[in-house]
Amino acid sequence: MPTPPVTLTEFKARFTRDFVYGTTADKVMDADVTNALNDATLVFNEGLFADTLEIKTAFLFAAAHFLVLNVQAAGGLSAVNRGRGVKSRGGGAIQNKAVDGVSVGFAVSPFVTDSPILSQFLRTDYGQKYLALVTPRLVGNVAVVSGPDDTGSADV
Repeated sequence: MPTPPVTLTEFKARFTRDFVYGTTADKVMDADVTNALNDATLVFNEGLFADTLEIKTAFLFAAAHFLVLNVQAAGGLSAVNRGRGVKSRGGGAIQNKAVDGVSVGFAVSPFVTDSPILSQFLRTDYGQKYLALVTPRLVGNVAVVSGPDDTGSADV
């Protein structure tokens, strides 16, 4: 597995107000963050970003997304969640909602909703920030590689 482009210390520094860190099960532990960094590494493509700052920023949001999902999947931190981060639910997939004359309605591109990888990032606020950074870089992104032509002869 590739090494995550950010460290545990960098993650904690970026999200100091979002999560309550500690060494007990009612707090986000170092192991939780490390697991999220590893999970994000599996779906993250550094080649889509121009420089180290962009890579780290996008990766941090992807890792925070996985941290939230992992903690939620484990049943949360305790009966009363103490950190804002683990309460992240994301609201970007709303397509029409109305209450007493107030309505909200917006659609997400099918490019995102139809993708088994990208659509899961709609589930948290951090995932939506990651999508905002990565989605424009996915359209029209091509690479040219030399290889044999269709007759099997020399490189083209």
